[in-house]
Amino acid sequence: MRGLLMMVGLPDLPLLSLILVVTMIVLGAMLLGWFADLLLDNSAFGVMINTGIMLVGAFAGAWLWHRYGVPTRFPAEALRAAIATGSGLLLLITLAVFRP
Repeated sequence: MRGLLMMVGLPDLPLLSLILVVTMIVLGAMLLGWFADLLLDNSAFGVMINTGIMLVGAFAGAWLWHRYGVPTRFPAEALRAAIATGSGLLLLITLAVFRP
């Protein structure tokens, strides 16, 4: 489990700090899911499903960036957070546009 968390960019923290960080990530995803639900109106999936879709997209984006990313001069943690947020929103918007 620790290797999986470090692979997506979470630092090696004590358990209580790790729980706090994961809670902040989930609450942030729920806030973005609620905001996306407001913006997408009838095309949205609901706040909880939007949150799940964005978390899956963020995990996939962070993993792909960790595996295939191009080195930059920006801080790695900030860049990985931006990539994860953008990929989560991109997946949600893509699924909303191509929803049958």
